[in-house]
Amino acid sequence: MFRDAGIPHTLSKEVSLCLFRVLQEGLQNAVKHSGVRSFTVDLQGTEESIELTVADTGNGFEEQEAFTRHGLGLISMRERLQLVNGELSVKSQPGAGTTIRARVPLKTDGYRAMAG
Repeated sequence: MFRDAGIPHTLSKEVSLCLFRVLQEGLQNAVKHSGVRSFTVDLQGTEESIELTVADTGNGFEEQEAFTRHGLGLISMRERLQLVNGELSVKSQPGAGTTIRARVPLKTDGYRAMAG
């Protein structure tokens, strides 16, 4: 399921690409690890920020291990978001699914250079 609201008509290329890549990685991880085939994607915008949420009700995992054992995909998402002054949060529990939330401020003094 996909829901969206309040998305600005124009977003910078850096923010658009970042959110696309985070969505791509989040869905890829969900398909690979969750054990379910139904996911929720929510994209919400305000004047101050845009927030992307990818959630499933699948296998889940221990949050403490999120950036170590389950690492590269989540680390990649976090690094991409840092390039546009964004942040990543992960909520998960074994047997209770996973929610990945990416938030990017829209009013900023500028972004760091972003590689492909």
